[in-house]
Amino acid sequence: MRGTDTSTPFDPVHDRLVHKAPTRSRKSAQILDFLRTGRSVVVVCLTGDGALDFARSLAASLGQPQLSMLRVTTHTSAAEVEEFVDPARLDGGARIVCGAHLLPPEVESIIDHALHVSRVPIAYLVDGDRLRTVHRGGNGSGPLSQIATGWSNGELERIDLARLTGNEALALVTGLAGTLPLDDLQLRTLAALSAGRPLVAADLVAWAEDSPHRAPQRYPHASVDFPTFGLRPLSRLSPQYPHLQTDTLVAARRLGSISPLPLSTAKQLFGNTVIARLIDLRLAREFEVTGQHSVAVSPLHVAAIDNAQVGEASEEEDKRFRSRLETMWRAGYPVGEVASISLARELINDGRELNPSRVRLLLAAARSLNRLGDPMEATVMLLTVEDEVKDDPKLFLEWELQSITARLVNGDREGAVELIQTGIDHGPMGRERDPVCVELLFVASAALASDNELPQWWTDFLRDVIDPLVPGVANLVSSFTGSVMTDVDEVRAVLDSPQASPALRLAAMAALCQHHLKNDDADGLASAAVEGFEYITELVTVQSRILDDFTHTMAWYFAIGVTANCLLAGIEPERSELAVRQLLETACGASAHSGWQLTATAAWCTGILRLLEGEVDTAARDYEACAASINPALLAVGWGLRDTVDRWQRSNAPYYRLSISGEETAAQGYRLHDGLTALLFGPGATTPAEMPTWMRTVFTHARFLDGTITAAEASASLSGDPDINLPGPRAARRHIDAVAGDDAEAVLAAGHELQQVGYRGAARHAFGQARAMFLGERMSARARVAGEALDALRIRASTAPEDPRPTSDASVMSTDSSPAVTLTERELEVCRLVAEGLTNVQISQRLVLSVRTVESHVLQARAKLGADRRRDIPMEMLKLRDAGRINAVDRSPM
Repeated sequence: MRGTDTSTPFDPVHDRLVHKAPTRSRKSAQILDFLRTGRSVVVVCLTGDGALDFARSLAASLGQPQLSMLRVTTHTSAAEVEEFVDPARLDGGARIVCGAHLLPPEVESIIDHALHVSRVPIAYLVDGDRLRTVHRGGNGSGPLSQIATGWSNGELERIDLARLTGNEALALVTGLAGTLPLDDLQLRTLAALSAGRPLVAADLVAWAEDSPHRAPQRYPHASVDFPTFGLRPLSRLSPQYPHLQTDTLVAARRLGSISPLPLSTAKQLFGNTVIARLIDLRLAREFEVTGQHSVAVSPLHVAAIDNAQVGEASEEEDKRFRSRLETMWRAGYPVGEVASISLARELINDGRELNPSRVRLLLAAARSLNRLGDPMEATVMLLTVEDEVKDDPKLFLEWELQSITARLVNGDREGAVELIQTGIDHGPMGRERDPVCVELLFVASAALASDNELPQWWTDFLRDVIDPLVPGVANLVSSFTGSVMTDVDEVRAVLDSPQASPALRLAAMAALCQHHLKNDDADGLASAAVEGFEYITELVTVQSRILDDFTHTMAWYFAIGVTANCLLAGIEPERSELAVRQLLETACGASAHSGWQLTATAAWCTGILRLLEGEVDTAARDYEACAASINPALLAVGWGLRDTVDRWQRSNAPYYRLSISGEETAAQGYRLHDGLTALLFGPGATTPAEMPTWMRTVFTHARFLDGTITAAEASASLSGDPDINLPGPRAARRHIDAVAGDDAEAVLAAGHELQQVGYRGAARHAFGQARAMFLGERMSARARVAGEALDALRIRASTAPEDPRPTSDASVMSTDSSPAVTLTERELEVCRLVAEGLTNVQISQRLVLSVRTVESHVLQARAKLGADRRRDIPMEMLKLRDAGRINAVDRSPM
């Protein structure tokens, strides 16, 4: 009899990463529970789930893997199946049938006997696609139909084999990659592409092993012509298309031509039943696009249906369908970019008469085409509606905005400037608070930013027409796009103005944060960051308004930029790192690969984390990816963004390897300095000849960690710089000076300071150096302290930071009337060391206390803070500190 296939050796690493993972282990436990209680179960698997490996794992759990599993193939005979399901075997115990959908028709009576007479507990692993075909096709014969009927009648339990979670997929890819030269972002990308399917993950890693240079360095996003699907055919149901209902195939073709479509609109357009059927047959897929639930049919499915020459509708029916789609658009239903562009093309091709709703449709399509980098087709649509928009100020401003953007994307800067100069004659036309007007100001200012000086007619327009409407906006707009330096008083005037729109306020807050960063003001930066994040929270939660595109863009820039600034400055490192990792996880693992924000977020966040680790070569590549993803989608917005992107694209300079010599530096150029300085240094910044002290310190420290320069060279290059107030750069300089001075104690102290400000890569470097220096001086006790600090940091770094935000549970939420928590200085000191990851023994050595005394302080602090566990102490302290409810008092005299 054919038993378990033993041709493939057992891989303990794969078993641990897949079958011992929480998701799969829960499913295994459920299946085994059913089998051990005498219940049979059908286990539904999909392509790439690793059904055979899962069956082997189940059989091993049953204790007799060689006897308790049957692998069904096309050569499996009825005699083998009859012998396997014989209740006399295994004392009537549980067994596994892997590939039950391949059982031959002649075993129908055998399966019927096992289901209804002998009732042997069997787990039938079947292909989900084939099972759906049985349900939809009405095929009433065969073993698979018997199994499906048994489940429908309640005779079998059903369990769908779940995909791995994002973290589990990442752990699997990382474990399989082994020593492959793949960086963190590439591993995350492969994990996201695997979609939680173990076999797909293994294939991707094998491919990366063969060609590591081809492994994607950032997440590939969808375009208008190719929704978010892989390059391989997704369905093995092509032979089944001729047997499916005609209306299902017609709906699939129509939905495929306008995918992705918002789910609510799709249900109204096609009907709930049709959409549910498409999803159930895996012809359509649900995912999110810019936060909106959408559904799409892959072009691969549409092509397969075309090749089968099925699902064709008459021209008259297609015309009625398009008419319904346009009616829904006019009624206010969201239809998505692809459908908007498709409808706009039909309006032009058919030469239909324009009305206000069709004009808005063409303008919306032009905006989408500009964002997607197709200015030629956008220009055609804009020329079509040029005469229709002149009497409507709102539509005319949108037409101007998209016309200028189309020329900029197409490289026609002179034409854009000419159009701007023509447009200022009519001014904002009473729409100064309209988001389109604000966006138009930024785009126009960006178009003029390449000049050495702004044209006089533009500065006069801003001063005489725009500034009286919202005081300070002229300087803010010009500085934000890199034309002039920021005037803080003007920025604050915008913040104080009741006429300022949300987008203007967010731009002003970003400029204010950059001002504090440039001026080495740590407290000001922290305060401005909190103010901005609270304003964003108010916009999206308290006021519950839907942000327009430009306001959303400004919120994105503020969140990303300020979080990175706080990371570099060493301010609120736990919160900043948490925010960066959450943004990175969203960018790499979200089901909606819906725009430039995700790609740019992944590149931006990863670059910052790599810079703090000293991986400056790869950090430079990430900022190159950031620049590539935001042009031309947002060429007009950002911290000197247009100028920055242009410099990046023009530069052929090496990424990083610079000499200490100033002459060589000037001759070589520097992409990371050139681009990152403009992005981080703030609105109104071109790359300065002399970087601010804090930034020069961060870059020099990164070069020291990378081994590009020695500690002595780094210290000498910074010796003439003034003191720094930002915690992160200050700790970095002390690390450099300590290593240059060959002072082991100072290096150890610098390591603790680097850890406190969130520079974990540098802290590991410092602890390792201190340990080596102590061993060289034969100071084994101090070397042990440094080694324990290094081990504690590694353990802490291996886990993601906990979310310090208060829980939503009303029972634990603090109120203004809640009493303050008072800790002694010693308790506060112990809590800080607990937050660093030190054990009670390590804390006792650090503070020269007995272990029992430290345990007493920890217990007292837990009781006062309300922490259930020792590891909850840092989070509880953050909550109380944010609520202003934590105090410290002097210790009582001994």
